[in-house]
Amino acid sequence: MRFINRKTLAIAGAAAALVAVGSTGTAVAGSLIGSADIKDGAVHGVDLSKGINAKLAKTGAPGKDGRDGTFGAVYGVANYVNGGAGDATVACADDETTSKKYTAIAGGVQAGGVQSMGQTSEFDVAGSFPGRMDWNTGQPKAGRLDGWIVLGSGGWSDTLKVWALCVPTTSIAVQQVDIDN
Repeated sequence: MRFINRKTLAIAGAAAALVAVGSTGTAVAGSLIGSADIKDGAVHGVDLSKGINAKLAKTGAPGKDGRDGTFGAVYGVANYVNGGAGDATVACADDETTSKKYTAIAGGVQAGGVQSMGQTSEFDVAGSFPGRMDWNTGQPKAGRLDGWIVLGSGGWSDTLKVWALCVPTTSIAVQQVDIDN
């Protein structure tokens, strides 16, 4: 039977502690390395290990599958090629079933081209908000936020575009505040 003296045991213990501390330091240092620390300033697909893109797709703010709130967002644009003077709209998707899976979080309208900026436009916006129009009644559809509605004041524009930024969720709460003015 072989005996290990206390001095040998102490040296072995100290060596194990150094290895543990060194490993932790390496892990911490790895998380502190940024793109500025990389020689050419960029990381390319060939620099990444297999499966890293799938892991990166799940990073971000907490949400479904760890993704951020804009994962899968779409930018819809309705280009009214003959212009317009009244109400206009854009949906988050081409078909109603798919569109209902989105909520418009931003939107707007452009009447006239960018090159005509500074010229007098006859198109005035009376309203701009998320929703879908019921063209039979001329009113927004109740409970629908899957597009953008622009209400025009009747002035004509040769070109008209309505756009909406839509995210794939229907769980954004609507909070209304009544103001007595």
